[in-house]
Amino acid sequence: MIVTLTANPSIDVTLDVPTFAIDEVNRASDKRKDPAGKGINVSRALTKNDVATVAIFPADATHGAWINSKLADIDVRTVTSPITDEIRQNITIVDNQGHTTKINEAGPVVSEHERSLLTAEIESVLATKPTWLVMGGSLPRGLDGSYYVELAERARAHGVRVAVDTSGSALRAVAHAGAADLLKPNHEELEELAGHSLPTVGDVTDYARSLLRDEDAAILVSLGEHGALLITTTSVVWANHAPVEADSTVGAGDSSLAGYLSADLAARANFLDLRDALTQKVSTAVAWGAAAVQLPGTTVPGPQDITFDKVTAQASPNPQARIEEL
Repeated sequence: MIVTLTANPSIDVTLDVPTFAIDEVNRASDKRKDPAGKGINVSRALTKNDVATVAIFPADATHGAWINSKLADIDVRTVTSPITDEIRQNITIVDNQGHTTKINEAGPVVSEHERSLLTAEIESVLATKPTWLVMGGSLPRGLDGSYYVELAERARAHGVRVAVDTSGSALRAVAHAGAADLLKPNHEELEELAGHSLPTVGDVTDYARSLLRDEDAAILVSLGEHGALLITTTSVVWANHAPVEADSTVGAGDSSLAGYLSADLAARANFLDLRDALTQKVSTAVAWGAAAVQLPGTTVPGPQDITFDKVTAQASPNPQARIEEL
C-alpha cells in the first residue's frame, strides 16, 4: 500500500489556446478540469495501474467535495480532513506551439485546529503499516517545511518509508533534516537547493550524496527530456526514453514518482538484487513520465500508454557528461 499526502490540493483547469498572446484576448478551444496536487496525481496514476493506494488531503465543502467525488468516480480511495477555506484552482494554458503557462493560486490558510485534524487522519492511516508515505507538492499557508519533517518522523516510528516531492523551503527543510528515504527533485530544484549550478552527472551525484542520510536512502533527479538519475550512496543509474511528442508536461513528474514506487513494490516482492532493483525503478519512472507527457492536461497513463521497450538504462554513467548531453 502506498499512501499519499497532498497538503495543498488543487483543481487543475487546463485551457487549450491556439496561440497565447500577452495583453490580448485569448480564446480557449478546449477546457478540462482535473483533481490534482502531487500526491493526488501519484494516487491517480497508481490506481490506474492497479497499485493499492490511499490519497489523504484536506478538503473544504465545495472544491474539496468536488475533488473527492471525482476521485471516487475513478476508484481512488481517499481520506480527508475538513478545512474552512476553499482549495485552490490552478490554471494551465497550453498553446499549439507547445508552450505551457501556469498560474497557481496560493491555496487556503490552514489553522492550528485544522492541522491537528489532518495529522490525526495521517497518523490513523500510518498505523495500518503502508509501505510508503508520499508527501507531495507545496504546503498551504499555516504549514511549513517542518510539517513534512514531523510527518516523516511519525512515519518512521511506524516503520513506513517516506518519499518527498516538493521544492523551495519545504525541500530544504526535509533534505537538511535527512527525513526522507526518497527525494524526487528535478534538476533545477536540486540546483536551487545547492545554491549553485550542477552541470555534470558527477556534480549532481556528489551533491545528491551529500543529502543522503543512510545507504537505504535515494534521490531520483528528473532531468526532463534527458531522462532521470537515481542516486544512492554507492550507485548511480541513468535512464531515458526515446523522444516523444509532448502534449502536456503538467503532472508528468508525479507519474514518474508513481512509476518508481510501483517498481519498488515489485522489486521487493520479487527479491531483486540491488542493481536490478535500481535499474527497474528508474526505468519505470522514466517510462511512466514519458507516457504522461503525451497525454492531455494532467491525465495519468495506464498500462496501455507505457512503453518500457523504449527506455534505455545505464549504470554508472560518465560523471564528466553534461546533463544536456545525456
